[in-house]
Amino acid sequence: MKAMKFTDLHPNIKIRIVTDFFTDLTQKTILPFMAIYLSLQIGAEWAGLLLTVNIIASMLAGLGAGYWSDRIGRKKLMILAQSLQVFSLFWLAAANSPWMNSVTLTCLMFLLSSISSGITAPIAGAMIVDVSSEQERHYIYGLQYWTTNAAITFGALLGGLLFESFRFLLFSLVCMESIATLLILIFFIHETMENRHDTVLPQNALNTYKSIVYDKRFMVFFTATVLAVSLEFQLDKYIAVRLKNEFAGELLGFHISGLHMFSFVMIINTVLVVLIAIPFGKCISRLSSRTIITTGMMLYTAGFVVLAFSNWAWLLITSAVLLTIGELMYAPVRQVLLAGIIPDSNRAAYLAADGLSYNIAALLGSIGLTVGALLPSYVMAGLYLTTGLGALYFFRILLRAKASRQQNHSYADAS
Repeated sequence: MKAMKFTDLHPNIKIRIVTDFFTDLTQKTILPFMAIYLSLQIGAEWAGLLLTVNIIASMLAGLGAGYWSDRIGRKKLMILAQSLQVFSLFWLAAANSPWMNSVTLTCLMFLLSSISSGITAPIAGAMIVDVSSEQERHYIYGLQYWTTNAAITFGALLGGLLFESFRFLLFSLVCMESIATLLILIFFIHETMENRHDTVLPQNALNTYKSIVYDKRFMVFFTATVLAVSLEFQLDKYIAVRLKNEFAGELLGFHISGLHMFSFVMIINTVLVVLIAIPFGKCISRLSSRTIITTGMMLYTAGFVVLAFSNWAWLLITSAVLLTIGELMYAPVRQVLLAGIIPDSNRAAYLAADGLSYNIAALLGSIGLTVGALLPSYVMAGLYLTTGLGALYFFRILLRAKASRQQNHSYADAS
């Protein structure tokens, strides 16, 4: 099988990968630092409430965009969402400029930016599925995984340097990037949704998402995703707090605190992804999806189990490497599985529903912090092991069903 190259991809996909990197960069430059800004300006209680409202608004916008994108097309809604992003970033810059300092306007435009991102996410995902084959998707999603993590790295660096003292410059830079993305969408992106006149679709959004809930294959996938991603959300919650409270040790002769150890784990995860994601993806591309996801989920789970209870620095570092390699293996296959089970008629709606799995996983991450305060660390490790193996179990159900369908098709073709 010929190895995939970036130049082999559909023009829309190449453009989306590049523009998605800059869109992610915009979000990662602003979002992590807005919680600190809002806490200082309006208090932690109101900041938490506003951030919750933003998450809910983004989620609802995504569900609505998923429904309408499958009816009126991808490009129109993407241009609308990007126009809203340009508008919000322009006024975010204005609200933090030498001529104006408005916390109220900042809050409103931050909400609008979140809504724009919520609209974009399922449509961008559907556009990639529209014009890619299953063989291409392994490469595409591996590449996207790398660009997302690269955006997180550079976004954190850029935001850390500019957000506190140079917000006007920061918002101005990301606004100009957003304008460039809008122009690219208008002049270079082509509509990818096929003509749906012959397809019978549910008459309203409620019926659309009701039919998704009754889709057993998707709900198995949804459950697997919630379980797998909920472990990731434990990293900056229970695991961070546990290391801060319990860890103290030495590394290469230097005394390190729990916070230092947590930082090392995060740095290892991010740097490894940026450095090895693409070559590692090529190395494992010849393996079967079943082998990749089984090995990946076992490594991923083992890493989190160790982080839940160990206070040995070198073992914690090893676990960070294991969970990163596991994540690099299972995450792209998860995306390929999703693309293979969603029907052509409701692609964006299914991708919007998939986005809910991350919200539920984030909620489980917060619950894990509370539960962890009541249970010993070895019990939390057992819960992580159960969660990871549960995710693997549901992923393998999907893979077995997929293999069975392919075998039946082969028999039908032979007959």
